[in-house]
Amino acid sequence: MPATEVGVRLACTAPLPHHFTIAGRRRAQGGIVLTLTRLDAPYPPREIFVTSREMKMSNDDVVKACFVCVDQGVKEKAIALPKDEIEAGLPPE
Repeated sequence: MPATEVGVRLACTAPLPHHFTIAGRRRAQGGIVLTLTRLDAPYPPREIFVTSREMKMSNDDVVKACFVCVDQGVKEKAIALPKDEIEAGLPPE
């Protein structure tokens, strides 16, 4: 994806949500490593790991903790990651 193009905009469940996009993805043993970039404020990109088991679950989205909220000490906020976006552009297993 070119640097000027932003993929799907993801948001956490905080009352003033943080917004992210998937900046990179790669397969790893046992799952997929995603690089999330924050869109609404400067913040270092963060890699998160989505397990193969999470991808096989019946839900449409994989839910992960919002790392910005966690860094600020706020708990129980999450980012819903659509499975089709997680796998977009990856080669088959």
